[in-house]
Parts: sequence; structure tokens; C-alpha cells
Amino acid sequence: MFEYESASLNLPSQRRDEPRPVRFRYHVAVLHSLQRYLRKHRLVAPGQRVGVAVSGGADSVALLRALAALAPSLGIVPVVLHLNHALRGPDSDADAHFVAALASALSLDAALATEDVATLAARHHLSLEAAGRRARYQFFYSAAATHRLDSVATAHTRDDQAETVLLRLLRGAGTSGLAGIHRSLDLGALAASPLAPESAPDHVPPPRLIRPMLSTTRLQVEEFLRSLGQPFRQDASNLSPQFLRNRVRAQLLPALERDYNPQLRQALAETAEIAAAESAFLDDLVSAVLPQTPDLARGIDLHLLQAQPLALQRRILRRLCHPHGLALDFAQLESLREFALAGRAGSLQLPRGFAAELVREKFLPPLLRLLAPTID
Repeated sequence: MFEYESASLNLPSQRRDEPRPVRFRYHVAVLHSLQRYLRKHRLVAPGQRVGVAVSGGADSVALLRALAALAPSLGIVPVVLHLNHALRGPDSDADAHFVAALASALSLDAALATEDVATLAARHHLSLEAAGRRARYQFFYSAAATHRLDSVATAHTRDDQAETVLLRLLRGAGTSGLAGIHRSLDLGALAASPLAPESAPDHVPPPRLIRPMLSTTRLQVEEFLRSLGQPFRQDASNLSPQFLRNRVRAQLLPALERDYNPQLRQALAETAEIAAAESAFLDDLVSAVLPQTPDLARGIDLHLLQAQPLALQRRILRRLCHPHGLALDFAQLESLREFALAGRAGSLQLPRGFAAELVREKFLPPLLRLLAPTID
């Protein structure tokens, strides 16, 4: 158990085994890198209120400490956000207590909540990971309305980005998948999905989800916290080989770096950067092809789809599926595309009870529609 009151909130005094200039260099390097990334990508602006998602782990604690230090120069107001997932009993409660104490020590406002993620997962037939993600987005959305937040920052690092890209390569991924963790996401896109809380006021603009530490490594995070003498919480599940991401982190990535490319994490992060820009460009092309406010429930003009190059055909079909949360793998998407290009009236069964229907009516262009499963 940590002694929360003992956490130093300034640079600690010099230790015998590590000269202050070295520790100071770690401290300044992380702050400089974070500030440069925030300004380069215009993730925050003076006068904005920024929620900082803090689990209590090393990455999120480092993000909070860094943003608190940079707040005066950036002109922002950090607000601490913590959701207790209630999955680890007393340890989860201790995480919440740790975050509350840290927010108090930094003189920052905090929003803390609890969600029974296990019950949520069972109710909606989700994995614990998916249920936890849903709960967090709901919490962020609600907290943004309550605390007038312009954005919510999460502490994904360059190592997280590398792991994500490698995981998606193992499972199979296109350009969108290789883009990995996006540096910025409009949470307003969730407003029409089950992730958005019903209580969110319509007149409050939704925040952006930002990841300002994607250029910061996990090693830099650890050195930064050490330079501050700042404790953090450890989640034992992050070390369990039961989870694929943990095996990639502890076994696969180190082996690939040792035997093939010592700079693999950097290479994977750069791959994500390139893929993200190209994916955004393709999305813009799709938006230019489709009407500005397409009625996707009505369907897609088959002639418009057939006239597009292969890459845009696939993107348009994914755009058709997106509002329903229907994610198709490559084979399923190709089946749908071939069904559409064949141009024959009929239907095609898709995963989760969905179906595609090709409708031909006299004097009207043929339409490709997506039919949601019927609820008994």
C-alpha cells in the first residue's frame, strides 16, 4: 500500500546514487516532448478545460503530473477523471482512493465514479475489455457535460501504439487497423451509439478524446515518475500472460527487437502515423462521394458504388455498416462487395443477424441496404 501523503509534488532533493542533473533531464525531457506534441497537433488551446483519465497506473499518473506542471504555460485547466471498474475488490477501491488523494494534493478538481463492469458485460454479452471501454466512454461523456470539458486526455504511450499495431497485424488489418491508436477522436461520433449516455444535454458540445503521450515511451514515463519520487498503482492483470496483449508486450516485442529490429517500436509507431494519414485521406474521399448527410438507412446507390475504385468501394461499405456497429472481416467484406457488384436483386446474410439487400424498383436507381436483425 502506498503512503499517498508522502508523494513529492516537486523535484525531490538529490539522491546519492543519481545526480540531480540526470534526474532533472528526465523530468524536463518528458515535459518538453509532451508540450511539443500538444502544440504540434493542436490538441489543446488556452482557456480549455481538459479531463485527464487517471487509473492510478504509471502512464496515467505521469500524464496527470505532466499536464498539471504544463497547465500554466498551456493555459489549460486539468480535471482528474477516474472510473472504478469494481473488478478487483479492495484493490479497485484503493486505486480510487489513490487518485482522489493525488488530485487533492495537486489542488485539482476530480470526478470519480463506480461502474460494475462485470454486470455490464453480462447484461450486454460483452467481454470485460469491451464492457470496460463502453463504461469509460459513457463516464467521459457524462463528466464532460458536468465539468464543461473541452477534451479528455488518456495516457496511451508510443509503446501502447506499437503493441496495438503488432496485435492488429497478427489478427489481420487494413489501413484503418494499422493506424492504431488515433491521437484525437470526436466523442460526438458516439452520440448516436449505445456508448453515449442518455442524460447528456444536447446543448453541451461533446469533447474530443486526445492521446498526447503517443510520442512518449514507457521508459520515459518510468524515468519521469522516478525523477519526481511519484508512486503509482500496479494492476496485476497487466502482468498476466492470460491476455494476448501482455504476451505481446513481455515476450513477442522484446524477441523481435532482440533478433530482428532493435528499433521496432519506433518503426511500428511510424507505420501507424503513415496509415492514420492515409486512412483519413480515404475517409475524406468517401465523404466527398457520398452525400454530405447520407441516409444510410435508405441504402447506397449501387451505380455510385460500382463507379468507385476498389479501395473506396470497401470504405463505402464499411461506412454503411458503421452506424450499426457491424465490423466485417476481410472475407465478409469481400462477400458483401461481390454481392453488390453482381447487381442481382436478393439478400446476403451477414454476421450477428444482419443482412444486405439489393433492391431494384422501376424508375429508381438500385439500392444496397443493410437490414438490422429483427428483435423477437
